[in-house]
Amino acid sequence: NIRRLYLAGADLRDICRQLGISARTVYRYKDLTEPPPRPAYRRKASVLDPYVPYLVARWNEGCHNGKRLHREIREQGYRNSEEICARFTAQLRRAEANGKPPSSVPRARKSSVAGLSPTSKNVAALFMRREEKLSEEQKEYLVRLCGADEALADARRLTQEFNGMVRNLEGEGLDGWLEEAEGCGAPAMRRFAAGLRKDLNAVRAGLTEEWSNGPVEGFVHELKLLKRQGYGRAGFDLLRARMLAA
Repeated sequence: NIRRLYLAGADLRDICRQLGISARTVYRYKDLTEPPPRPAYRRKASVLDPYVPYLVARWNEGCHNGKRLHREIREQGYRNSEEICARFTAQLRRAEANGKPPSSVPRARKSSVAGLSPTSKNVAALFMRREEKLSEEQKEYLVRLCGADEALADARRLTQEFNGMVRNLEGEGLDGWLEEAEGCGAPAMRRFAAGLRKDLNAVRAGLTEEWSNGPVEGFVHELKLLKRQGYGRAGFDLLRARMLAA
């Protein structure tokens, strides 16, 4: 519809108004002769994935009781909710009702990084994750990735070091970390370090002191919530009384 209206001579503003879409969308599609292909869907990894082969095997043996299957995989180390297991057995049940094999139930691809496509967001999440919480597949992927690009290797190392300072309140290492970050080959880390420099005293205190303004922020949030609840329905006297009683 966008291209048809555009070729008919309609103004871009009229197209936006008529179709109820943004100008950015119109600019993106007005010159396309056919709809763009949809990106391939890739399911995210599930905590149930390591136990799926066992569940499918037990299902094929005739065990269709979701609670029993959940108990069995708990004995193998599964520590998550029964609901996840129940959803999977429901998928198996639907596949069987439609005459499809259990293998037709979608699962994460083995070629992906634990079911995740290697987007910048997913790689950043892996950089942030603790080493002991990475799967073997994720560790191998990060080794290959960092081995192929020195800047990425610097970014991951500096990210892990900064996370360690945050978790362990090791602010005494901040100056050395900033010097390394400012001289590394990763532009994102250099920008991050420059941002920390702008409020260095506060950052150092946050990485050193056990005190936090978290309780204050929580109380401010509560007061704002009370204020919003009374919007349009209460005067100052009632608002003051509720806040004093909070």
